[in-house]
Amino acid sequence: MPETAPCGDAVQAAGEDRAPRIRALVFPCGSENGGEIHDALRHSLHVEVMGASSAEDHGRFRFARYFGGLPRVGEEGFDGAFSALLRGEGVAMVFATHDTVAEYLAPRMRAMGAHLVNGDPETAAVARRKSLTYRLFADQGWAPRVFCGPEAVPEWPAVVKPDRGQGGRGVAVVRDSWEARLATAALEEPVLMEHLPGDEVTVDCFTDRHRRLAWVGPRTRERVRAGIAMRSEVVEADAEILGIAEAINARLLMRGPWFFQLRQDREGRWKLLEVACRVAGSMVAQRARGVNLPLMAVHDFLGRDVVPLPDPRVRLVDRRIATRARLDWEFDEVFVDLDDTLVLDGRAVPGVVAFLYQCAGEGKRLHLVTRHAGEPEEALRRARIAPGLFDRIHHLRAGEPKAGVIGGRAIFVDNHFPERAAVAAARGIPVLDVDAVEFLLG
Repeated sequence: MPETAPCGDAVQAAGEDRAPRIRALVFPCGSENGGEIHDALRHSLHVEVMGASSAEDHGRFRFARYFGGLPRVGEEGFDGAFSALLRGEGVAMVFATHDTVAEYLAPRMRAMGAHLVNGDPETAAVARRKSLTYRLFADQGWAPRVFCGPEAVPEWPAVVKPDRGQGGRGVAVVRDSWEARLATAALEEPVLMEHLPGDEVTVDCFTDRHRRLAWVGPRTRERVRAGIAMRSEVVEADAEILGIAEAINARLLMRGPWFFQLRQDREGRWKLLEVACRVAGSMVAQRARGVNLPLMAVHDFLGRDVVPLPDPRVRLVDRRIATRARLDWEFDEVFVDLDDTLVLDGRAVPGVVAFLYQCAGEGKRLHLVTRHAGEPEEALRRARIAPGLFDRIHHLRAGEPKAGVIGGRAIFVDNHFPERAAVAAARGIPVLDVDAVEFLLG
């Protein structure tokens, strides 16, 4: 967490009651950046994070409080349904995860009674369109050259991109006027601009309620999948990048996390690709080094001054796709094996331990079922697992079937296939190998 000063518990006297959590809604919540906001806020004492979506998405698996089935933004009934959700759930602040959603909500949020992070209507409108962004900064040396048509391009290749796109979607490098005409004809609102062949960086920023630029953190995009940076290296913000960030912050009314992207031209000079007034999914690179930008937005909303505390020893972040599964089975109890399931080579298996604590937090009863040769409690203690985690420990004799102690509304976790097969045949309940537990983690 980027400790804030003064804020949170730091300003509370010893023994003083903690202030109630405010409620924050992420919408739509199933995207990568929606997931990053969830992960950044889920353990905070200051905020209760909720998710909502119009389409069925991954948010249902990630958010403990999830609201689905909303009309799509701009459809009839959306404003009423969204406003009713905010008021009914006591939502104080909203994180919009898509540029179109931010643009739509910005002029309406005040009437809906909640604070939209980076919710200035004019800023949201400018950030949504490349043409407006480039026009606003046309007098700056780092603004890219934009051409009115192929006949105005002084040298090829050039680039055609959608005015209201994001990332690399719909972007085409065109090598002559014929290709440029084809590419522009394929887009509803095309922008023709100079080709920028050099290195690219994304610069994560944070502006507080005083319009102070509190954080500027560039990162590379080493490996990109579907427009998402899966591998990023943190780089230092030099004077040029800092100057660009300050200039953007001076002309656009930001408050909260935002980012912009730069790419070098043929001469190695930084040029602006886009500005976005929202959280980026790969802002996780900043959180990994101790700068939790979504949480800073919460503290700023609460009127607290924020002070980032980055760790310079974190330089590289690499990501992968995480998978969650829906188990169509209501269970009250979890039975888990000891040897090579909960404990492997004398050490606790972290994923299984995390799953057990998750289930305990949901009020489910935990059972250890084992034929361990020694005392199970001692084996648990050697692995630094408290025997009190379990509601009951079933220490079976050699050859005694595990199914004999397992009830009906339960699941069974065991690394040994014959054990799982026997329990599945006898009880008809879900049986999981160790590798499958991660699919049920929240």
